[in-house]
Amino acid sequence: MNAIFKHRGKSGTRLRAIRSVGVMALVLLLAIPSFARAEASPWAEAEVRALQAMEAQPPEWRQAHAAFAEAAGLGSMRAKSYLGWLHEHGHGVERDPHEAARWYAEVAGSGVPEFAVKLGWMYLGGAAGSDPVRAEQWFRLAIDAGHLPANVALASVFIADAVGGLAVERVNEACELLERALDGGERIAAFFLARLHVEGIGGHPVRPVQGAHYTRIAAEDGHAQMQGWLALMHLKGDGVPVDRSKAAFWAALAAGSDDPLGRTLHEALARELTADERKAVMERTLLWALDRSGRS
Repeated sequence: MNAIFKHRGKSGTRLRAIRSVGVMALVLLLAIPSFARAEASPWAEAEVRALQAMEAQPPEWRQAHAAFAEAAGLGSMRAKSYLGWLHEHGHGVERDPHEAARWYAEVAGSGVPEFAVKLGWMYLGGAAGSDPVRAEQWFRLAIDAGHLPANVALASVFIADAVGGLAVERVNEACELLERALDGGERIAAFFLARLHVEGIGGHPVRPVQGAHYTRIAAEDGHAQMQGWLALMHLKGDGVPVDRSKAAFWAALAAGSDDPLGRTLHEALARELTADERKAVMERTLLWALDRSGRS
């Protein structure tokens, strides 16, 4: 099985990890969370004015910034998160990622772990200055708070580093972080666990059965690349029994999401299956899609 990431030099490895997790991404955090707001809070009126200014056509960014600053001064964490967002994107103020990070840090420090993860990515990707040590500190703050997406975020960084030949020994910690996340319901963790067990990243043992197990979880969750992987596994008997019908089913799903491996396998299998087999795969694929839409 070819590696998902092809290393082309150590520089930029973490940035590729950010893009990768952003593909799932994230999924991992909210730009502006919804904070509970008491009706009698001293900052409520200022927040209302700020939100009204943002909803104006066109938005009145400067007024929004002024009102959020007033609310933040009165103690509103919600307003502080908005101020970070305004500075991050340059709405009503000069774009200033360092000032954005300062506001986000106040929110994260108050117990909102989503913003600790956001700060981790900002310091890792260089948006607020490249500082991998500080980035890891923010990820770990969120992990210690029980925020499972942070486990996936930090583990993905360790995996990307190992792909680039950096700190390969940390893949074992990545595996532990991911297993805890998956046990807690973060199914995206299965994608990275599959990579570890199938690709043997950083010297991690290649375990076909475990790799197929995690690949199936990710495939059943709708991850097109993992669906393509599972189709190939059923064709080759890697960690699962050889089953051309199952291979065709997973290949059809992957191809439907424009996965390159899925398209290749789907086209090849379509020529080999009998008319009855093709009909059965089509019916199963339709039922799977209907079930997914019913659950969404």
